[in-house]
Amino acid sequence: MDKTEVKRVHCGICSPCCPMDVYVRGGEIVSIEGAQGGLCSKGASSKQYIYNKERILYPMKRCGEKGSGQFARISWEEAYEIIAEKLLRIKAEYGAKSTVFYTGYPKWYRPALLRLANAFGSPNYCTESSTCFQAANLAWKSIYGNDICFPDMMHAKTVLFWTSNLYHSNTPMSQMYQNLKAKGVKIIVVDPRKTATSCEADVHLRIMPGTDGALALGLAHVIIEENLYDKEFVENYVYGFEEYKKYVEQFTPEKVAEITGEQPEKIKEVARLYATNGPAGIMFSACTIVHHINGVQNYRAVQILLALTGNYDVIGGNPVMAGPTVSCNEFDQVKRYDKEEAIGEKDFPVWFDLSCEEAQCTRLADYILQEDPYPIKAMVSFGFNRRMWPEPDYLQKAMKELDFFVNVDLFWSDSCDTADLVLPACTSFERDEVKVLRGGKVGLSQKAIEPLGESKNDIEIIMGMLKKLGLHDEVLEQGYESYMNYILEPSGITTEELRLHPEGLPGKNLIFPEEKGYLKRGFDTPSGKVEFFSQILWKYHDTYGYQGLPEFLDFRETKEVDREEFPLVLNTGTRKPHRFHSRVYRIPWLAGLEKETLIEMHPQDAARYDLEEGEEAVVSSPVGKMQGTIALSNNNYPGIVHVYHGNKKGEANDLISKDYLDPISGFPGYKSYFCKVEKNKGKECNGI
Repeated sequence: MDKTEVKRVHCGICSPCCPMDVYVRGGEIVSIEGAQGGLCSKGASSKQYIYNKERILYPMKRCGEKGSGQFARISWEEAYEIIAEKLLRIKAEYGAKSTVFYTGYPKWYRPALLRLANAFGSPNYCTESSTCFQAANLAWKSIYGNDICFPDMMHAKTVLFWTSNLYHSNTPMSQMYQNLKAKGVKIIVVDPRKTATSCEADVHLRIMPGTDGALALGLAHVIIEENLYDKEFVENYVYGFEEYKKYVEQFTPEKVAEITGEQPEKIKEVARLYATNGPAGIMFSACTIVHHINGVQNYRAVQILLALTGNYDVIGGNPVMAGPTVSCNEFDQVKRYDKEEAIGEKDFPVWFDLSCEEAQCTRLADYILQEDPYPIKAMVSFGFNRRMWPEPDYLQKAMKELDFFVNVDLFWSDSCDTADLVLPACTSFERDEVKVLRGGKVGLSQKAIEPLGESKNDIEIIMGMLKKLGLHDEVLEQGYESYMNYILEPSGITTEELRLHPEGLPGKNLIFPEEKGYLKRGFDTPSGKVEFFSQILWKYHDTYGYQGLPEFLDFRETKEVDREEFPLVLNTGTRKPHRFHSRVYRIPWLAGLEKETLIEMHPQDAARYDLEEGEEAVVSSPVGKMQGTIALSNNNYPGIVHVYHGNKKGEANDLISKDYLDPISGFPGYKSYFCKVEKNKGKECNGI
């Protein structure tokens, strides 16, 4: 009988990358357990993820019309030859910038793909952060000039969770949340919904989606009016305070209550608690606040509260580093080739002023179809998912117009149908991968089994493309093991050592937190101070209409949509414990937990439109329709319709206009568009 081995693997299905003990016998995974406790529903169904019938196992070449889904198996060598021939021809005819290098999820191989794009000479390296994290990053950098500082919750007296539901979005942190409660830390939650996190909070501010900026300005109004702000910090380190102070005067608790739907007294209570019961930290979400057409300014209004109250870069507040950090360049900080104009640069200039790591590709379909600012003829993508974009059918149409499109992925999706080549990637269970862990440790997620079929490690695929294209990158050319050791080199640890220690090792070169590090390093902003009034945004006031102050604009005042016809607010993508974007709909255990696309409504709204629990209905917006099943929930904010995204049975993003964007970041207003819900009269209606 074959011996059972145990491998330490970090799950790659969703963001936390939880450690697992994977039991392997005869080259197959027989069971999986959490290495530090239990597993979430997604991790528990990992075997169905790995051995899924929709896994791509071999290189596939299109043999029918684009979009037909007709493909034939080929060898890796033939695939690399096709890639080299097509890309080099397109480069010779249109230039390197005509090729887009794109990565969706996961994120571990991104620096390697950027290296490939740089070696090719294209400025158009793009990621799913064109609609996820980067807008929050822009907002932060416009104020502080540094990377976002997360809260030091272990030393805080108050923690403000701003639209962050840990139980569903970062499950491993839920135990830490319970520990905060046990220690008597005051918990404030801002969230339109009643969630597992908000139910245990001391105060829950339940606001209308998209009004976060007004709430933050209202909190600032109380803090300044009652002299609760940190005068010393403001006087010495803030630029634009007087203009900001004058602006927030209009955001009285009474006015903010009208905008947000929350009570004036609760707004005052939270302002006083956050400002006086310090140190106090704010736990931000990656994208919920910025998935609105005024998202960047809303986020800026929230982030300014840290500096206003003296909670920036202090222990227990939001320090630059909350604990010891291993000196390990996990993400290989290579810079994007920027000697030529990238897509999105004319439309969203602040993106490139503040975050030059990648191009902005929200309007990718327009750039392809309109050949503006120049022709886009090819795309090399890893994990491309058209359903991430608003109006995904419009993008699918654009992808058919490309001269060449290669997609690397785990599973066959309808996004693969428009490709010329589809290449098989392996899962995190089928490769070694360097991980930076908490507490100044590094680890190696071990390969549990050999890659299924002919699937490959994403970085090895990138290295194969680099070689066949005749390009050079001194790091990638050395091979994958060498690449991992290159990443680890600053830590003083090697992969050989990590293989002997599955639990990870403390870095030999640790960087310890230094409170108020700005006293030495200053702020990387035009003024050298924290900018309540952003000079970078104001630079584009005359040409783009950007405001230097965190101006609040109410999305409900839009003139582009007939609100009488579409009276409800559509909110897509609210986190669920058994979902992760479009990745797990194909897993039987998880699909069985929610078999239909749910249209979640407050009972008051359902009664108003004569809809009942479990009834089939149609959601319509100015650009599309989809069908689903009514699910009533008192946890919802009245007037809001929640639909999860990424489901072919009913795609929420079919309902979001491709032009409904934040003018600063280019992010779609996924969480505050407009819709109506009606009884389904029995006709198929997904799409337009």
